[in-house]
Amino acid sequence: MGNMATPVNSDWIESCRAAALAYLRDILRERAPDALASHRAFESSPLEGEGPTVLFEFTLPSPAGIPDRFFVAAGQTESNYYPALDLSFEDAFALHLGTRFMLVLQVGVASEAVRSGIDLAKRVRELVDSVGPGESISELELAAAFDVEGQCHAVARCRIGPQAAYAFIGDAPPGFSTAVHHPPQVAYRIHLGRALLAEAEQRGATDDVDEPDPET
Repeated sequence: MGNMATPVNSDWIESCRAAALAYLRDILRERAPDALASHRAFESSPLEGEGPTVLFEFTLPSPAGIPDRFFVAAGQTESNYYPALDLSFEDAFALHLGTRFMLVLQVGVASEAVRSGIDLAKRVRELVDSVGPGESISELELAAAFDVEGQCHAVARCRIGPQAAYAFIGDAPPGFSTAVHHPPQVAYRIHLGRALLAEAEQRGATDDVDEPDPET
């Protein structure tokens, strides 16, 4: 997990606010916001070399007249901004982590050769049966596939019983998302970020277990 060497306090958050505004001015230029709204600080990161991160909300004018909401990440990480969609701060942090993971590892769209190695129906059936044996699967299709250092992370769109869902299969951390109103690449990045957080939490729990005393 990232090293939490930076104290997460009000001074640090304000320095992140200034850095986030400067980043947005550099990226958005005249469209950049003058101020940021509510925020949420995350005291550690599961990504190597990264650490405390704060997410700020902001809005930008839209042609429809209703301001569009966004999140911007700053801190001991590479700054980036994202459409807020219907995401909570926790979901947005997972999206940021998944995005950073993809950028660092230069994850790209899987080639046809890589995708062809995935038996979509078989893998989704196995995943569904692991949580709901015998549940019906319909409207199955490959929504996206990514090449992660030669491994294939596949996103299938389907209906499990009456519920529309994404299924993450192949070499990806297995799981589901019912947020099918999000593009598959967004759902994948959120899922990947959650998996990184869960792995780090599990690793931390394991590290906290005392080693048995060989003399007892």
